[in-house]
Amino acid sequence: MRAHPLLSVLLACLTLGAQEAKPRLYRQWIAGEEVGGASKATRREGPDQVVESREWLSLTRMGMTIRQELEETARRRPDGALVFTWRVKLSQEPFEGEAEWFPRTPGILRLKPKHGSPVEKAVPEGAILWPEDLDARLQQAARAGRPVRAVTFSFPTQQWSTVELEPRGRDPLPGFPDAVRFAGREIDGDTQAPLESWISPTEGEVRQKSDLGGLSLLMQRRELPAPATSGISSAGFFEQTLQTLPPHPFLPWLKEVTLRAEGGDPALKEDAQQRRLPDGRWRFVRAAAPSPAEAAEPPVTGTPSAGDAPYLAATPLVPFRDPAFDGLLRRMALPPGLSRWQLAQRVTDFVFTWITDKDFSVGFASALEVCHHPRGDCTEHGVLAVALLRRLGVPARGVTGWVALDGMLGLHFWVEVELGRRWVPVDPTFDQAPASAFRIKLGDSDLADLGSVGWEGAALAFTGLRWIPADRGPRAWGADVRVAGDQVTGPDGLRLRLPGARWTSRDGHLDLHPAQGGSWAVQATVRPGEAQLRGTRHLAGAKTLREGWWEPASRTLWMGLPGRRWLRVEGPGETEAFELLDQMETGSGTAG
Repeated sequence: MRAHPLLSVLLACLTLGAQEAKPRLYRQWIAGEEVGGASKATRREGPDQVVESREWLSLTRMGMTIRQELEETARRRPDGALVFTWRVKLSQEPFEGEAEWFPRTPGILRLKPKHGSPVEKAVPEGAILWPEDLDARLQQAARAGRPVRAVTFSFPTQQWSTVELEPRGRDPLPGFPDAVRFAGREIDGDTQAPLESWISPTEGEVRQKSDLGGLSLLMQRRELPAPATSGISSAGFFEQTLQTLPPHPFLPWLKEVTLRAEGGDPALKEDAQQRRLPDGRWRFVRAAAPSPAEAAEPPVTGTPSAGDAPYLAATPLVPFRDPAFDGLLRRMALPPGLSRWQLAQRVTDFVFTWITDKDFSVGFASALEVCHHPRGDCTEHGVLAVALLRRLGVPARGVTGWVALDGMLGLHFWVEVELGRRWVPVDPTFDQAPASAFRIKLGDSDLADLGSVGWEGAALAFTGLRWIPADRGPRAWGADVRVAGDQVTGPDGLRLRLPGARWTSRDGHLDLHPAQGGSWAVQATVRPGEAQLRGTRHLAGAKTLREGWWEPASRTLWMGLPGRRWLRVEGPGETEAFELLDQMETGSGTAG
């Protein structure tokens, strides 16, 4: 799970400017916590005018620090041509590129991202590309008390952004007695955010306040006093996006779940996996297994259709034509003739295994970086899976949303592959194909560039919106767990039986009582990663050859079951763990 990995990039559209050679320095706060800053400076370099800007951010998530940095340089040549370079460092290997604009073709902006194909963007009428032109417009609006409408371009996200501001009158700030407050909004694609800006007719923009789904954002000149910090949660704003769920012993195995959104009406897209119900409820289901025709569908060869082309394209995020991917394909040792679905399952399993270091400190890495450095969390699993799938001819895209795991609901990123006329979710972070049911899709992306990833939809996590299980009657939360003596049946019909033992289920907790006495807590889980298995002993049942990993210190057994399912049993000793691997019976039952 992860929160907003592109926060610094999304904030890079701030219009803070500078006119003098002396650098202007800014400080930045998110949710009342100081997280970084920015600088802008202008200079002459021979006959060229140059504007340099830099923004940095340092965030703590899950006890790990994420450092992100953005650098941009704008150069105006004597003939009026503009040249831009940018570099965004969200992990080890930066995203970077350059762009050009020429007066003779004013309607075209030519982009040349590194590891990507050149792109031409149409320049909207009246758009501002040169930073000092934006500064001049803001200062003029402050002097005259007039509204501002400015269209600018963010090179890291490769998106046009529109700022609309209305003057609200003089509002002096310490050191800036002529500041005028403006209020309005910023529009990026389909998203809007409220915006307040303090602009000095002589110094330009000195303070900017915005809001990302209820998360306060502040950037201001370094000379201004820091805002009050009372009331800041010590847990950190990333951790505030996590929601606790009522316990359920078979959470990853749920076939479907009905939730009520409390605190708002989320504008989710409906598809085969999520449907709106009356009374503010939503139903989420696990994707149906592929039909025989879907399971046999071959990958795309040759020139793809117009509909498939965006989901088979190489981009700076998924540059699968790089030779580094040849090495990964050799490691996979795929036999010829595999269908799309077989390839999706193989890639899901490989990516889970390849990324050995499940590291929350990676901001956002490209698939090429994950080839070189197998570390990261859900976004790194997702972009690598998409890159490999596209290389193999399987249309694939990224998805942002929430997912349930171990009693928590958190922000997440996974993958969808096209089978027939539908998109089927798979999750390489957890080695699930198809993916589990308890996930809430906010949006999908062709991963064309950083701006297309769609994390702005995840801002819903900061609004106070809560998801509450709302199953009724026989489908009430936890009622789909059926206990009968030595066997228990889960919500997807999988039956577990241990001869001579006894099962008990109470308040969402499941316990196994073996014949020799004692009590072991049992919980369905996702495939354990390499870090979880450090210090464990690899076991296999003498009769069944079923695999498991047993951790001596905690007396915890991870047991593999049919259908890519995993079970965690807490309490057995090593001998008892061997017996469980041999004696636990599985089969199909009738779901409640």
